[in-house]
Amino acid sequence: MGKRLDGASLLVIGGTLLFLSVMSTFFVFVSGFDWDPDDYPAAYWQAEIPRRQWTLAAGLAVPGLCALAAGLSMFALPRRPVRIIAGGMVAVLALGLFAVSWVFGFEAVDSARYWAVRQAGGFPG
Repeated sequence: MGKRLDGASLLVIGGTLLFLSVMSTFFVFVSGFDWDPDDYPAAYWQAEIPRRQWTLAAGLAVPGLCALAAGLSMFALPRRPVRIIAGGMVAVLALGLFAVSWVFGFEAVDSARYWAVRQAGGFPG
């Protein structure tokens, strides 16, 4: 059939997802970067809100899955001290990227909401 997932395989998956977490955090940051927000109408910003929310969800899922895989590798049997330490380090790094993505993502969504209201005439310019 297939090889059962052991702790080492889970740690490799966690390490791979850690690399992808760095990339997804960068994508979350880039999605919230507004070059010249005054040039776009309110309809653009209203359409931008769900796109940024989906980017946030994807950007949070990757580090979350990375931390889960690293955490599972730490508790897989048979226990190995090196794998426990490496899994802990990967999990901590993934949770740090999760927090950074959280901040960047919610800032991007709030920025789109602000510009949608401002361009519609809700806030004084």
